[in-house]
Amino acid sequence: MGKQAIDEIAQIADSQPSRVTARQGLMCCDIVLTWRRDCKFLNSTGLPAQLPMQGTSPSFMQLVAKVAPSANANVLLATMQELGVIRLTEDRKVELISESVVACSGREGSSVASECVLEHICGFLGSVEFNVFDKPSRAKGRFERACYASVPRDLVPVLQQLVSARGQDFVDVIDEWLARRAVESRVKDGTVLVGAGAYVFVRENIV
Repeated sequence: MGKQAIDEIAQIADSQPSRVTARQGLMCCDIVLTWRRDCKFLNSTGLPAQLPMQGTSPSFMQLVAKVAPSANANVLLATMQELGVIRLTEDRKVELISESVVACSGREGSSVASECVLEHICGFLGSVEFNVFDKPSRAKGRFERACYASVPRDLVPVLQQLVSARGQDFVDVIDEWLARRAVESRVKDGTVLVGAGAYVFVRENIV
């Protein structure tokens, strides 16, 4: 099955080099979540505020200190710029321009954190493996809700917009649940990395 999937790929685009590690990618995810949810970092309309780098409160350095106190704010600033998650405004404020790191702007020429994307792919494949091979007969699966159907090709953009809008709401709820229960991970303390996601897949029908 895996070989068939590979053989069906006509061409694999060359990946763009990125200096972003998986750990940095996850920290950036946490920063975006806090920025979008913590009232301290929102503007008067409830949207993520444009933040000065430092000095005036709230600042980007304060945001980083809250989410990842051991990280270098300047390094994370450069990392998030590289990913296309933020930009610097003309008055040198930091502006959030993407709702998530995984769904970053993807502007032509910008780098993508392949390690972070692969973490999500591996997580999905782990759920599939559990459901197919490891799940006890009466146990619930790790991926319990999925659906698909053949539809006219011109409806694909409609589905993408639907999942983009409602899928982000779903992910935000999961993010909030995880954020309230998150602990510092250690190798031997029995913690595991968990999560969930919403995605769209499109596959050509074979007649």
